[in-house]
Amino acid sequence: MNFNRNILWVLIASAVLAACSSTVTSVDDEGGNVYALPLAVVDQMLQDAMATEIPVGTLRRGSTPYPSYMGVVTWGSLDKDTITASARPAKGRELDGTIVDGYVFEVSRKGTAPATGEPTVKRIFAKLQKDAELTGTGAAFVEYAD
Repeated sequence: MNFNRNILWVLIASAVLAACSSTVTSVDDEGGNVYALPLAVVDQMLQDAMATEIPVGTLRRGSTPYPSYMGVVTWGSLDKDTITASARPAKGRELDGTIVDGYVFEVSRKGTAPATGEPTVKRIFAKLQKDAELTGTGAAFVEYAD
């Protein structure tokens, strides 16, 4: 009986830890889009998308080697999620076969407020995708450049 209880606690702890983070990206196992945009444009897109959802006082530049921004959202007084939006360097293939350098957008959350963090991540990512598609610079994902 004690053995079954230990297994139950391990399963519960695993489920809780799995719910503590998630990532949405413009690339998955079936491919995706790379956006051939200048670094300054990508940086501004990230900042704008984050500023629509993250309180200004918590928004800051991320610590990754590529463009990124971080901020905090809270649920109640104790639960909070750190949201990170980044543009990861990648290579894409245009319709004519030309290989281009660009970026793949990723938005992730880490923390204890999935009820607030998860929808926030989805809204930020949707804004990034919409803005990127409007530029007309999408190319089929080939590989990450980092």
